[in-house]
Amino acid sequence: TRFLDNVVTANAYVSNVPQLREAALQARRIGLGIMGLGDLMYHMNIRYGSEESEEFASQVMEFVRYHCMLTSIELSEQRGPFLAIRGSIYDPDEMTWTPPQPIKDYIRDFGRPKINWETIVDGICEHGIRNAAQTTIAPTGTIATVAGCEAYGCEPVFALAYLRHVNDKGQDLKLEYASPRFEESLISAGLDENERSEIISKVTRSGSCQTIDQVPQHIRDTFVVSQDITAKQHVRMQANLQAFVDNSLSKTCNFPQDATEEDVAEAYSLGWKLGCKGLTVYVTGSREKVVLETNNTAEGATEALDLSETQSSPSDGNLQQPDQQLFPESKKSRPTRLHGATYQVDTPLGKSFITINENGSNEPFEAFVSTAKAGSETSAISEAMGRLISYVLRISSPIVPQVRLEELARQLEGIGGSRSLGFGPNRVRSLPDGVARALRGYLDDKLDINLTNNSDLTNDFYANGEEQEQLTFQFGALCPECGEAAVVNEEGCRKCYACSYSEC
Repeated sequence: TRFLDNVVTANAYVSNVPQLREAALQARRIGLGIMGLGDLMYHMNIRYGSEESEEFASQVMEFVRYHCMLTSIELSEQRGPFLAIRGSIYDPDEMTWTPPQPIKDYIRDFGRPKINWETIVDGICEHGIRNAAQTTIAPTGTIATVAGCEAYGCEPVFALAYLRHVNDKGQDLKLEYASPRFEESLISAGLDENERSEIISKVTRSGSCQTIDQVPQHIRDTFVVSQDITAKQHVRMQANLQAFVDNSLSKTCNFPQDATEEDVAEAYSLGWKLGCKGLTVYVTGSREKVVLETNNTAEGATEALDLSETQSSPSDGNLQQPDQQLFPESKKSRPTRLHGATYQVDTPLGKSFITINENGSNEPFEAFVSTAKAGSETSAISEAMGRLISYVLRISSPIVPQVRLEELARQLEGIGGSRSLGFGPNRVRSLPDGVARALRGYLDDKLDINLTNNSDLTNDFYANGEEQEQLTFQFGALCPECGEAAVVNEEGCRKCYACSYSEC
């Protein structure tokens, strides 16, 4: 609670929209939540989705909300309440807030410490409260994985074994995962290695252990996954948590592939009646690309894709002829005369001049990149980038040239090299990054955005007026050994001042 309140103060708000900072400081809303609820239920031998689990989740979240508000009251005493407390439900003079109540009365004792909501009421009346909203439950997908949790946020475990899809530089990297806690429970139950291997192999297919007879019943009763829980149980679990969460929370209601519209409508209706602030529904197999999926789901999607491609393939008599083209020309011809603008950018390899010419429709048509002397490696790379940019702009396509140029800038910006030039927002990481800045400058000019740093990317950064030492460096051609732009002609020989490479 203290950390999140500090973030409200220290956050770097968008300076162009001062209303964001004002709104944040007026209410000081925070969102303390939980993660790994499904793991905790595995540890407690509680079946997620059961009545016992509903009360357990409710008691856990009530404990979190109580102590979050208690700390917020302490912060209010030390730092003052949120600015907009007057007239709100927490107004100490006319407080309308009442302590949250569980959906059903508690009948179980999980050993949770006692709490007294009257302490919260008295504290707000005396000191106010620091934060207008205190709790939420986030998805926590990535950070839960890093922390070693099998269940994300307040969700049940997705599957006891599944495939995780990771975007690895544009490639789909598939990682297989199996629950270590499930395997530990099998070991504790006395199953030998061969039995465990057979069970894990079966679980890997569907992700669930509910239909595997070799798994002891007490383990099946505890180790349920998202597909083993009915839609009503998902909604009721969310409602029991929502009772003690003043913001909304992230929770998915999973449906099987044969779910109907009536099933989904019933889930939304139940969520509304129980006081849920939102509801997310996911029908298994309804999306082509997902982050997590079981082997059965992945194979089903592959088979469906193969069937679709087979049905859509033309018959032998109707094959598209090789000479048939979508566009009559592959690349637009260049007019005799074009108008454009040249942008100068300081890069780690020296000054670069980027010229962007427009066609008769005032659309970007071609680009020229010039850096260093002709005949050097730097000059060759610059010319290559200019040619590729021009080709992308001139090729026949339904995508307008300006959108293509925006995508080119997005692909080039941020590319790092062996060294950078400048600091902070004016930092140029490489020659491609410098070209991207010139493209952005052109696009900003097209949108009539007056950016102060477009004309000179390195000026006005040093408050004391000192010149950058990097600008005094003698730039050269790219070295074939170390890659540095430090190869210069000296005494009739080409030498590299970075690695001592010599052509003599």
